[in-house]
Amino acid sequence: MSSMKTLGCGLGVLLMLAAASVAAQTAPNLTVTVSYKGKGPVDEAHDILVFLFDHPEPTASSNPVGLYTVSKNGGTATFTVPREDPVFIVMVYDANGDYDGRSGPPPPGTPIATYSRAGKPVPVTPGPGVKVTASFDDSKRWNP
Repeated sequence: MSSMKTLGCGLGVLLMLAAASVAAQTAPNLTVTVSYKGKGPVDEAHDILVFLFDHPEPTASSNPVGLYTVSKNGGTATFTVPREDPVFIVMVYDANGDYDGRSGPPPPGTPIATYSRAGKPVPVTPGPGVKVTASFDDSKRWNP
């Protein structure tokens, strides 16, 4: 009977470890606070779309690793990224109120920016507690 208790305790510990591993994999691991400083309001009709890509300069055929919509200037996009490889943050302002981010690239002329320092895209490695603050304006526009 004591071997059954030991087996039961061992299985209980394994289940707890498995649950902790799953929780760690599904916990948010990248938070992006984003502000738009160009012309136009950020609201329910004019969102900021925050994309994650695995390369710094997305093209019309690029597929994002993640997408989150922010409807308040200075709002936060919280991602759970199932990878440890670096990602690049791309922000798009939906000036016309008709871009969902899922139906393809933004319309030509849409304000867009990549999270950068000194004009160079910055790779961000997702992980527990990783936070980024970014802002952009309408000086760069999507031109496929």
